[in-house]
Amino acid sequence: MATVDELLRHFERQVALPWRDVAVEYRVWILHYDKALERRVRGRLSEFEAVARRHAHGWRVVDLAPLWAHWIAAHELFVGLVDLPDELPGVLPDFADHVAATVRHELSACGPSDLLTVAGAGSLLGLCRVSNLIEKVAPQIPGRLLLLFPGRHEGGVYRLLDARDGWNYRATPIPA
Repeated sequence: MATVDELLRHFERQVALPWRDVAVEYRVWILHYDKALERRVRGRLSEFEAVARRHAHGWRVVDLAPLWAHWIAAHELFVGLVDLPDELPGVLPDFADHVAATVRHELSACGPSDLLTVAGAGSLLGLCRVSNLIEKVAPQIPGRLLLLFPGRHEGGVYRLLDARDGWNYRATPIPA
């Protein structure tokens, strides 16, 4: 797997290419890396931002990691769910919709030359599928969406945190 410095070089190579009008699936870039690098990648996001801005692209970040805690704590059934945790799967589709709405809201502030970076995908494991999130928000991407993906990409299949079978998606993988 690549180091963070190598990921930065791969990202710069991708962001420097001309942004043509492409199908929505190809507006999604998935920066995949070993799960052990998650904190290092997140800690160096400002360097990724500098690369994007150097190539005249806007930059926004949405962090999915805190969403679950805020959402479930504010849920009207929170107290009951604490007492009956087996009922949690019943509210997960609503949470998935909340995550998608959060990303869509951030996308609405982006223009055709902007990059929305989605961090914290690993925090969704067991709560909702990243593949479903991408499918829900892809039609609203005006520029590009960069998904920070702690996991593997092999043979066109993405595996989040190496924990599930994975899914095949037509996004642009970084590194290619």
